[in-house]
Amino acid sequence: MLSIQPQYLPLVKLLNGRLFQIPEYQRAYSWTARERRDLFTDIRKVHAKGNDEGHFMAAVVCLRRDRKTLGTDEFHVVDIVDGQQRLTTLIILLRAITLALAGR
Repeated sequence: MLSIQPQYLPLVKLLNGRLFQIPEYQRAYSWTARERRDLFTDIRKVHAKGNDEGHFMAAVVCLRRDRKTLGTDEFHVVDIVDGQQRLTTLIILLRAITLALAGR
């Protein structure tokens, strides 16, 4: 029987300790500049509110598959059932920020 356990997590906790995979039945990445701009506008609004404020970006639904060990770290492997476009965009943004800061 499938057990659903909703969790309300900030992005950092959602990403921590998880390896995400996109099931084959999911559509390809298709967000346009408009959807990305809307997301980035939301991020700017959250930033303007200050560190103590949260923001609900909608649900990300994942299905836990198994665990995987990489080096000394253990991760939960999860399929992204809903929220793939948003999560993919956020991960790409975080990677771009990391690369930009490393080039300083």
